[in-house]
Amino acid sequence: MIGDEPLSPGRLEAFSDGVIAIILTIMVLELKAPESADPRALLHDWPIFISYVISYFYVAVYWINHHHLFHRVKRVDLPVLWANIALLFFMSFIPFFTEWMESTRLSPFPTAVYAATMLVAGAAFSVLDRVVARQSIGDPQMVLVRRAAQRKNLIAICIYAAAIGTAYYKTTLSMALIFLVALLYAIPSLWVERCADILEDKEESRHEQGELHPPYTGPSADQS
Repeated sequence: MIGDEPLSPGRLEAFSDGVIAIILTIMVLELKAPESADPRALLHDWPIFISYVISYFYVAVYWINHHHLFHRVKRVDLPVLWANIALLFFMSFIPFFTEWMESTRLSPFPTAVYAATMLVAGAAFSVLDRVVARQSIGDPQMVLVRRAAQRKNLIAICIYAAAIGTAYYKTTLSMALIFLVALLYAIPSLWVERCADILEDKEESRHEQGELHPPYTGPSADQS
């Protein structure tokens, strides 16, 4: 039963790593080699390679950011648990819609559905990020850092929304917009991570100083 035994952040992260590894493996297995030895056969399958590269890179970027996000998790409560499960659930659709988009050679509707899948997964990651942020230290500077990260998530969701409509105009442009979001997250917000680490180190040093040097409360009864 949920709640009988606390779930450690490391265990939840290991479970998530396993699910993400399975998603990547499924995408690899969906690749089909050309039946012809003619080099032009590879050129003919360019939509397959483009969609595969973007999807693989996208899932890998999610894994990197998920890893960095879990550095901020102090405990696994129900909001964190279910937000993480929701993210993995929506990510599990990526191989299916990638294959559909490949088999239709980047047709408008499958490409729009693919972009919508990315949007929902991005929204799920934003919810997980917000839930984890509630556990962060209460330093006002940290609040500003988290707001910047949330703005980045909102910009990504807006780009996904634009990619859905763009798919009916030009599918390659829609895929370019999706890839743009992946590039935005390719390097996790290093300045966010750096500021968070600095603030947490300050908080730890304050606790250590408080333990080593208890606050002065006035002269003791013996001295008086």
